[in-house]
Amino acid sequence: MARRKATIATTLTPPPVVFDRVYEMESGNFTIEKGDLIKIVGEYGMRFKFVSITTNTKTGASWVDCHEVHRGQTGAFRSFAIDRVKRIPKRRMKKAVVKKNV
Repeated sequence: MARRKATIATTLTPPPVVFDRVYEMESGNFTIEKGDLIKIVGEYGMRFKFVSITTNTKTGASWVDCHEVHRGQTGAFRSFAIDRVKRIPKRRMKKAVVKKNV
């Protein structure tokens, strides 16, 4: 059996960060934050949970990252163009009814 060569431990430099992520976006006058439900134009009957807007720092390309929501469960991870996003309005809170003593 041959003797193994002595290895010298070198420090590895991490690869440069190529993707920049922002966890909220503006849609009209509203802010969509991570975890909010959105719809995508052209995706019939599907809802998605917003994750982030991702930008490739080398090419300048931007897209929206999100998870499919099917029957309340999150599913596949998908990416879409930013201009295809539609906001789903949040439900309004019911006003408390004040009872009068007569």
